[in-house]
Amino acid sequence: MSTLGDAVKGIKQLLLLQEQVRQLEKVGEKQSEALGRLTGDVLGLDKRVIRIETMIEMTQRSAQTPRIEG
Repeated sequence: MSTLGDAVKGIKQLLLLQEQVRQLEKVGEKQSEALGRLTGDVLGLDKRVIRIETMIEMTQRSAQTPRIEG
């Protein structure tokens, strides 16, 4: 009976481990989706920062250019 009990106990543990793996897979999928959204947001912010930096540089250059007064 001990061998049968050990086998049943092992099967129960295996089923529990399979369920835990499924739950971890779901968590991993959710994190992957969130990371994808975050990546898109970061790229969008990067483009906006580049535009702002360009505007600042253009403003600084125009301020340094001497104007002809007449």
